Amino acid sequence: MLEIVQILQGVLERGLIFSVVVAGVYLATQLINFDNLSIEGAFGLGGALTALLLFYGVNPWATLLCAILAGVLSGVVTGYLHKNLKLNPLISGIVMTTGLFSILLKIAGSNMMINQQITIFTTFKFIPNYVQKLLILILLMSLLFVCIRWFLTTEIGFLLHALGDNPQMLINVGKRVDRYTMLGIGLSNGLAALSGALFVQYTGYFSIWASVGILIIGLAGMILAQSISKSFGMGLLLGSIFYQVIITLTFELQLDQSWNKLITAVLIVLLIVLKGSLRKS
Repeated sequence: MLEIVQILQGVLERGLIFSVVVAGVYLATQLINFDNLSIEGAFGLGGALTALLLFYGVNPWATLLCAILAGVLSGVVTGYLHKNLKLNPLISGIVMTTGLFSILLKIAGSNMMINQQITIFTTFKFIPNYVQKLLILILLMSLLFVCIRWFLTTEIGFLLHALGDNPQMLINVGKRVDRYTMLGIGLSNGLAALSGALFVQYTGYFSIWASVGILIIGLAGMILAQSISKSFGMGLLLGSIFYQVIITLTFELQLDQSWNKLITAVLIVLLIVLKGSLRKS
């Protein structure tokens, strides 16, 4: 019984962490209608920067802010490549992720351990160890999602909605499309970087290969979330958690973990086909 509880707790914790990536994918694909492939690079950037800063004793909460800012910057550069240098959205993301790979190697190498460093999960001594990570993640994600929902109701949030629906609307009210595109991608990458930072503090190590497949995790979580709710909110959390449940089942069924990415790919295809069938009916 205790083992089952621990497994479920781990699923919830990882689901909460990766829900931030799902939120980033949502902002890019659903809000501003931009296929953002630089999310993987931003996730790794947030993780690498966090590992480096923790190694030098920087406050763990401050490292999260630094990771977000670095992620936002990567998104702004991606938007600049697309809007100012006229690169295809997909090419812009690929170029950014490829370039970030070398930067990650310079920042933290191929891997870096931070087991002995203070993290956000060890700063609250009054919380019992066995629920410390889960409670902190629940509080942090609740605050984050409330803030994002509020932001989407502001003037800038509505303008980002308009950017995804009809960019001409921004031009009609005297706004520059390129600036809001960079802002939207920046927010998307900022969230991905935050997720990477949380993941490193949660696991206690950074690996340059940990970001491989993160975009697929975000897409799978978002598609699952959209089957629950079309709007931004609880559905994104549930979609991310449900994806982690599926991955956990592959462990429990003792499937070869080499098949995880294929399972995810097939799942995405099935969900898209099912979604299309339901629309037609």
